[in-house]
Amino acid sequence: GVSASDCESMLKKYENGEISFEEAVNYLDEYDSKQEAMSSLLSSIVTGVGAIAVATTTGGTGLGFLAAFKYGAPTGALIKTGLGALDRATNNIEGDALDEKQMAKDAISGALTGTTSAVASGVGAGIKSANVALSVKNGVKCGAICGGMSGAGSYMTDVAFDDKEFNFFELAHDTIVSGAASAAVGGVVGAGMYGSASLLGTTGQEVSKSVSETIVQDSTTSSIRKALKTVIS
Repeated sequence: GVSASDCESMLKKYENGEISFEEAVNYLDEYDSKQEAMSSLLSSIVTGVGAIAVATTTGGTGLGFLAAFKYGAPTGALIKTGLGALDRATNNIEGDALDEKQMAKDAISGALTGTTSAVASGVGAGIKSANVALSVKNGVKCGAICGGMSGAGSYMTDVAFDDKEFNFFELAHDTIVSGAASAAVGGVVGAGMYGSASLLGTTGQEVSKSVSETIVQDSTTSSIRKALKTVIS
C-alpha cells in the first residue's frame, strides 16, 4: 500500500502546503517500516532455504532440534551475516557494511532462523497415517516452539547489542506472542500440507522423496510459514 513514488508525492504535497509535516512523516515512517519488514522477510526466507539445503544434504531428513542446530545454525549465521553486510554495502553509509555489532546480531538471528527452519515439523507423520489432526497438532507444536525461540532470541539480542534494558515481562510477552503466532501458522501449514497430500492421493502411504524433492518441499513450507507469520504479526 505504500511506494517510493508515493513518498516523493507526499513530500511535494508537504512542500506545497497541501498536507501537514506530521502527515508526511507518518507516511514515510510507514513506508520505512514496511520496507524493513519485507527486507527482513526476504533475508529470513533465503537464510532458511540455505539452512534446509545444507542440513538435509549433510544430516538427512526428519532432524530434531539438536541436529538442526548442528547443521542449520552455522549455515544460517553465515548466510544472514553475508546478506546483511551486502545490504548495508549499498546504503551509501561509509563503513556500515562491516558494522561488527550488526554482524553479531545477524549471526545470532541467522543461527536461530537456520535451526528453526531445518528442524522437522512432524506434519508428515499425520500424512503418512492419514490423520489430519496429527498433522495440525505437530504443526502447532513445532510452530509454538520455534516461534517462542525466535521471539526470545530476538529480544535478548536487542538487550545485548542495542543497550536495551532487560525486562522479564517484555521477554515473556515477546516469547508468548511470537510463539502463539507461529503456532497458528504451523497449524494452518499442517492442514494445508495434509490437504495437498489428499489431492495427490498420497495420504496413508509411505512416499519416498529424493533429497532435492525434500529440500524443495521443506523450503516451500518454511517460506510460507515465515510469510504468513509476517502478515499476522
